[in-house]
Amino acid sequence: MEKNRFLIYVAFLLVSLTAAGQKGAIKGKVFDGAFPLPGAIVQLNGTQKNASTDFEGSYNITGIEAGDYEIVVTYLGYEKISQKITIGAGKVMVVPNILLKASSNNLDEVVVKDNSKRLSEAKALNIQKNAINLVNVIAADGIGKLPDRNAAEAVQRVPGVSIERDQGEGRYVAVRGLPAEWSSTTMNGNRIPTAADEGASRATAFDFFPTEMIGYVEVSKALTPDVDADALGGSVNFITKTAPSKFTVDASVGMGYNAKSDKGIYSGSVLVGDKSKNGKFGYILNFSQWNRNWASDNFEARRSGDEGVYRLELRDYTGERQTTGFNGGFEFNPNERNKFFVKLNYGKLLDEETHFKRRIRFDKFNATTNTGRVELQNIYNELNFDFYGGEVGGKHIGNKGVFDWSVAHYSTEFYYGNVPDAQNNSYYSVFFKQDGVGFDPAYLQDRGNGPRAYWDSDGGYMNTDNMFGYLSNPDFQDSPNLMKFSTLELYKVGVKERDNIVATANYEFDANENLNLKFGAKFRDKDRIATFADEFYNWSGAAASPTLASYGQYNIMQPKGTEYLKELHTNIGNSFGPVLSPTGMNQFYNDNFTNGNLTLSESDSEILENGGGLGRNFNVDETHTSVYGMATYKINSKLTFLGGLRATNTNTKVSGYQYDVTPENPDGLLSKVTKTKNYLSLLPMLHLKYSPEENTNLRLAATRTFTRPDFGYLAPGGTYLAADNEYDGGNPDVNPTYSYNFDLMGEHYFGKLDVVSAGVFYKTITDPIFMDTKQGDINGHTGVEISQPMNGDNAWLFGAEISGNKKFDFLPGFLNGFGVQANYTFTKSQMTIPGRAGKTSLPRQGDHLANAQLYYEKGRINVRAAYNFKSKYITEHGTSGLDRDDVYYGAYSALDATFSFKLTKHFTIFAEANNLLNDKLEYYYGDESRPKQVELYGIRGQMGIKWSL
Repeated sequence: MEKNRFLIYVAFLLVSLTAAGQKGAIKGKVFDGAFPLPGAIVQLNGTQKNASTDFEGSYNITGIEAGDYEIVVTYLGYEKISQKITIGAGKVMVVPNILLKASSNNLDEVVVKDNSKRLSEAKALNIQKNAINLVNVIAADGIGKLPDRNAAEAVQRVPGVSIERDQGEGRYVAVRGLPAEWSSTTMNGNRIPTAADEGASRATAFDFFPTEMIGYVEVSKALTPDVDADALGGSVNFITKTAPSKFTVDASVGMGYNAKSDKGIYSGSVLVGDKSKNGKFGYILNFSQWNRNWASDNFEARRSGDEGVYRLELRDYTGERQTTGFNGGFEFNPNERNKFFVKLNYGKLLDEETHFKRRIRFDKFNATTNTGRVELQNIYNELNFDFYGGEVGGKHIGNKGVFDWSVAHYSTEFYYGNVPDAQNNSYYSVFFKQDGVGFDPAYLQDRGNGPRAYWDSDGGYMNTDNMFGYLSNPDFQDSPNLMKFSTLELYKVGVKERDNIVATANYEFDANENLNLKFGAKFRDKDRIATFADEFYNWSGAAASPTLASYGQYNIMQPKGTEYLKELHTNIGNSFGPVLSPTGMNQFYNDNFTNGNLTLSESDSEILENGGGLGRNFNVDETHTSVYGMATYKINSKLTFLGGLRATNTNTKVSGYQYDVTPENPDGLLSKVTKTKNYLSLLPMLHLKYSPEENTNLRLAATRTFTRPDFGYLAPGGTYLAADNEYDGGNPDVNPTYSYNFDLMGEHYFGKLDVVSAGVFYKTITDPIFMDTKQGDINGHTGVEISQPMNGDNAWLFGAEISGNKKFDFLPGFLNGFGVQANYTFTKSQMTIPGRAGKTSLPRQGDHLANAQLYYEKGRINVRAAYNFKSKYITEHGTSGLDRDDVYYGAYSALDATFSFKLTKHFTIFAEANNLLNDKLEYYYGDESRPKQVELYGIRGQMGIKWSL
């Protein structure tokens, strides 16, 4: 209650200040025809007062003495324009819309002939050029020039930014070589809930949000105090589209093909927006749908304790994904001083997945008969992710300053659909097994841990070239008559996370011509509810357990057959028998689960009743309260200083379970447990911008940022097993991770829209979190082997980046349409894990990131080829402390291409292709000779037509 009263008092005070004084103010917008120009500099001649236009092309200058003035507007790639105005005492003057004209015939041609391009490079570069802090920007039309279909993929071209993929599509965004959960990914400046999958990190998965919804992407690598500072790597802000200045209709439709699934892709979007003639009302409605069939081929090698592989899993995925997006924006401008807005957003990802997995059990090998076991899993599920967002706010211009506010609500939910039914919606799997399958003994050894297949780098026979050779053995054949049912699995996950209220208030004013002050506050109330169970059911019917042949009418051949893993030159498909179709899986469930032929196996299941899943069955209630103050001071015409402090208080309450198996409670005792933690983060931030001449900038920044512990680390309880004297649990007392960040970056703009930039950065990181196993006392038990997250020693990260954009307009004729964009980022890190000898790198930190685009853009034609590369990095540090047990994500390269041709003023045709290199996604232990997971997605593409009014 006290916090709410404080916020109300601050809001009342700031609103009161906007009406004070007799000085005047001006407001207006800058356009290139119908479209706003963000990042334009509006200078009030004869004074030090100026402003930069926002993403809607709007600017405000307050605290102006009454009198006659001249305003001058400059914009990279456009002609400078001036206009005379008169400011009245105590008045807010609305300057008529300022229309800029491109500064070259080449740019004129683009503007006149193709308004949909709207010089995206000019918009992005002007925002970057005029910002005080380090920022990269992509405009919607720039995103549309590349075949990037969701919000995560839209930013993979930015220097120092990489993405993590799921089934070949971008999902998580990482900045400057740090884990995705250490960066902030926001929508319209607000972090949104992160319940996007069964994990428990704070990383936002943005594969649910189509690129058609995005107006701009703003990547801040050195934060200012008016931005949420829970971002060690940086902040990626997706800004949704807003009302246009005149009636606008855009629509597109596309059809394509996925080579791996051998099925189609379909997409469509429509946008309608307008503003009333008097400028008081505006709206935008935007809908997008993207349906695509997908497939992937995968194998995974499982190890335990030694270098031997005890199980090899051959996974064949097919499915259909549907991404639906809606963006609605409404604004009301009752007069020149006030503006109100409403933003509504919706996103949904539905993934219907069919998955067939054969598990080759080397550990079940019989050396006498040279036979082993093959297990078949038939898997079907409907994965759902729903996002809802709503925001209302306003902007109020006084004579001395500007006050803005907003109140928002966001909700996300991850859940499985009604498979196999509405009562047991889950990731549904039916297991069969067949013993007596012929194995090649040359692959197998027993070094005291039972039969294993060893990599040749560990003195074994198996390598990535011959690892499938044993499948060509004529004795290696699975048969539906011998495949006997073993287990039915219901893997149940539900996560719902809500930001119930996100309230923001900011007040900004000019103390004098050289000093601008800004203050604000933000409050977030969050809750997260997570449920989990992994249930296994065994046969208990009176008759013998059925075989796969018992459901022969539902047997199908594996979807990709002999094409499975063809990139690795295998003949696996010839060795496989039939599988059970999704219809057959439902029939099996109806025949046996509901009729009592199956019984829950508590010993095999991970459920609360046996102490399982405690780290995934817990609720979080959290509040974040922030206040900040910052000052921007123009030391002289070339040097600007920005400094300030953000203070953020985090209050966390976690409710979960504790499970103890002791001599007094041999069957286990489940009890509820609640933990709380409260901490204050003080985050100073300093920036210097030096511009020796108009087109050159040098920026220096020193900031402090932090990241809250992942939700999974905060599980309040754990499981204690007396027989093993072991405890496995979470740690709600773990501290947040902090970083002092130092950045030095220089840039120079030349030619029409050309730029080169370079810089270095360094981060010193305090209290990184890792999974720790040690001896200790817990819950009254002594000498326990405790496994739980802990804060580690300090770490550091160093990096350098270089970026450039050059249009070859100096070449003759058609050649002057060529251009290139490229960037490269190098990072290096070091951390110490207690109990591990030597140093290691931070998780998910890759040494090299690179992007390159070769494009041709002239007249009606736009052709682009975009290459993306990220080097290997560690995803998990092995518990043995040996480098060979660390799990790496292998180096990955991608090449995408797009083509568009403007048929008429209103119609454009396009074609795009993704994953042209079809590079394998790979995880491995230590080095590539010990693969853990290898996955291939195939090439996909589509063609279509766009219509714009």
